[in-house]
Amino acid sequence: MDIDEYFKIAAAVIASLGGSALLLAAFSNWLGGIWAKRMLQNERAKHSETLENIKKELDLLKQKELSRHFDKLAIYKDVVHIVSEILRELEAVTISKQRKINPDIVHAFALNRNKAYGYIVLVSSQEVMDSYNEMIDCFIPIIYEGKESTWEALRTKADAMLNTMRTDLGIQDSKVIYRGAR
Repeated sequence: MDIDEYFKIAAAVIASLGGSALLLAAFSNWLGGIWAKRMLQNERAKHSETLENIKKELDLLKQKELSRHFDKLAIYKDVVHIVSEILRELEAVTISKQRKINPDIVHAFALNRNKAYGYIVLVSSQEVMDSYNEMIDCFIPIIYEGKESTWEALRTKADAMLNTMRTDLGIQDSKVIYRGAR
């Protein structure tokens, strides 16, 4: 055998292996593309499912928070109504339109202050409870012991409670204060 034949045999082996390698590389590329697409579809499906679950949880949390907010707002409206009735009577006594508090109002105060306390406990923060208690503690000596007070002192306590409720509701504007002359 001469050297030319060795080169021909080597070239034939390389050519035959190169052709199959080329076919093998093309097939591998095609099969890899299919697998990659399939894995990408699976990942997309998993992410879509996860995203949908997160959206559902977020919607539930949003609905729960909105419901809680509106419940709190309704309760605060009831408390404001109860406190307004008490303040109406205390205003008449503190500005000397009447000499003493009507016994029916004293009874209503005892009932309603506890009712309002219960309402507030259900939905409020400790800060709201504290401001409510400070206001009621200001009212009790006037109602039960006949102590004197000023309308401004009563209104200031009520405004403090309202501002604490506003903060609890997420109303972060400046505090509301009475700027009138009376």
